[in-house]
Amino acid sequence: MLLRKFKTILKKIGLKRQNTPLYNDILISNKTITIGKGTAIEKLSISIQVSKESNNMISIGNDSIIEGQIILYSEKARIQIGNRVFIGPNTTLFCYDSIEIEDDVMISWGCTLIDTNAHSLISSERSSDVLDWKNGNTFKNWSNVISKPVVIERNAWIGFNTIIMKGVTIKEATVIAAGSVVTKSTKSYSIYGGNPAKFLKQTS
Repeated sequence: MLLRKFKTILKKIGLKRQNTPLYNDILISNKTITIGKGTAIEKLSISIQVSKESNNMISIGNDSIIEGQIILYSEKARIQIGNRVFIGPNTTLFCYDSIEIEDDVMISWGCTLIDTNAHSLISSERSSDVLDWKNGNTFKNWSNVISKPVVIERNAWIGFNTIIMKGVTIKEATVIAAGSVVTKSTKSYSIYGGNPAKFLKQTS
């Protein structure tokens, strides 16, 4: 009830709800987000583009620093972030299905993690997307859009301006070089870079 009233107020005064710290506080009080001890989300922007939020859509562990932006596209969307995780400014997580970031991961600034194609690959199936958006994000037809979970395993380091696409698992302790586009899952304890990202060498 409180969240619904808050949305109505924001609409009347023309504010974007994802840019208001008070909105984050309400999501926490409604258990849409759970936050661990010592975690900072003051610089995190959240946009939930569904008609109804549910519990535990976003879960963040202890002693993490989460900046950037999170955008949830569906009621089933779930983002799970572990302990001692850093996500830098201007990094965006686009989630329709699932994004999991394990403990001790560092994601630099300007990165994109996305678990969906966002549009159909068939032109006729995406022809109404813009018109749907004009009616509001909740009117978009996702039935023909491919989505697959993204997983970043523990101790991985993602360099700035990296893009991680749907279905990718970054394995334990892997380093992704700055500016890379990762379209396939990696090996553990490895360094990858390039567009598309390729194996460069082992690390420890």
